[in-house]
Amino acid sequence: MSEIPVHFNEFRLTKSDLSWMTKEEMAVLGTLSFICNELNVFARFLRLTEQQVDDIGPVKFAADLQYNVVLRTLTSKAFEAHEFLRQVSKKAKSADSEIFGLVQKKEQNISELKSSDGRAKNLNIRNDVSFHYDFDLAKKNIKSLPEDADASVYLNSLDCNSYSVLGERLMFVERLRRFSDADKKFEDPDELAKSWIEWSSQVFFLIMELQSELIGLVLSKVGKVAKETSYFVEPEFIAADSDAVIPVFVRSDE
Repeated sequence: MSEIPVHFNEFRLTKSDLSWMTKEEMAVLGTLSFICNELNVFARFLRLTEQQVDDIGPVKFAADLQYNVVLRTLTSKAFEAHEFLRQVSKKAKSADSEIFGLVQKKEQNISELKSSDGRAKNLNIRNDVSFHYDFDLAKKNIKSLPEDADASVYLNSLDCNSYSVLGERLMFVERLRRFSDADKKFEDPDELAKSWIEWSSQVFFLIMELQSELIGLVLSKVGKVAKETSYFVEPEFIAADSDAVIPVFVRSDE
């Protein structure tokens, strides 16, 4: 099969093109670029893992697990992005900088989001599930884990195809369930998902908007003109958005 073109509006830049910026401004621009790159990767992964599986056992578990891991990592990254903007905004108060001003304004937009409850959920999931492995939390979850909770083990000749259900059930599902202990409305999974994910989605949008504003500012300063380019890639590196999925199992060539 022939290679497939991927099209871009390309702006070739080097560090010397940014010499008009202070090192603090360049650090902000570089870190925000790093953040947006990560968010874009995980957002793409999420789109490619959101699939309904009617099967039972390891097939459904593998698909659900992959989606859950990507989702909680993406939402936690969005939380970390806001924390970065808060850190920069503190310095913006004493900095006469258009870049710092844009960051401060966007941070205020995020702080004013009405879904403060969603931010709290995001913080809990980040601390308890996504970025930390907590022995005390595991013991706390064990106390409320039902006796009939699934603790099945599925072993495959390849480690990446092997799964133990207990871990996800204990550390993620049970942590989500305990949100309903503090607020009964979260007994409804849809209400919990809305509270958790809606705030993250809004933050994601505002972060990307800020990135666009900063890039626009940079390009206006350096006077670069976009060049329309196309790069040809092998078919396995590109897929139609409507039917592409990330596999949940790997088949050995042996």
